Amino acid sequence: MNPWLLGFISWLVPGLGHFLQGRTVRGAISGATILLMFVLGIAIGGHIYGLRETNEGLLSSLFGLCDLGSGILYIISRLAGLAVNERPEQATAEYGSVFLMVAGLLNLILALDAFDIRAGRKS
Repeated sequence: MNPWLLGFISWLVPGLGHFLQGRTVRGAISGATILLMFVLGIAIGGHIYGLRETNEGLLSSLFGLCDLGSGILYIISRLAGLAVNERPEQATAEYGSVFLMVAGLLNLILALDAFDIRAGRKS
């Protein structure tokens, strides 16, 4: 499989890139970790930022890129309208937003790892 395609699949579905390369334990643990962080982030009141929110500044677009790293989880959440409204009255909302951003960034790192393994840069 082409490393670029594998990297895209790995970004889209957390853990699948490692799983397709026969690294089932790494794929299962990483996929479960990202899913758990994403679900916990939403459960404690996190906000998923969009890429171009007109009422916010450049920083919210950067947050949106971090959230986009979650792949299909981000896409489904945005389409379903889940966690798109901020809830500042909830004490844990900021922590939830950070959980969502870290889940996205971790998924991007894992997608790059799967790409590097497939490209032969890492064993």
